[in-house]
Amino acid sequence: MHHHEKQVTPAHQAMHESGRPVLLLAEVDFKWLMAGQGWWIDPARFHQDPSYAGHFLELAMASPSRALRDCAASLLTLIDRRAL
Repeated sequence: MHHHEKQVTPAHQAMHESGRPVLLLAEVDFKWLMAGQGWWIDPARFHQDPSYAGHFLELAMASPSRALRDCAASLLTLIDRRAL
């Protein structure tokens, strides 16, 4: 008997999970990628002030850093899913 198991990488698993841990990891990645561009984010304000968060997400989406743009897009998707 052949047993076929699908291998799931941590990145693949994180993309398909929903909930707080995945969102938290995306936010941490976003914060550090933004810091690498010289933009410092106040995490408490990012959560409480939609215009503040939107401003930084717009900056990220216009960044020359592909990693930052991808991270911002993923974070937006996670935030949108959480709002449903």
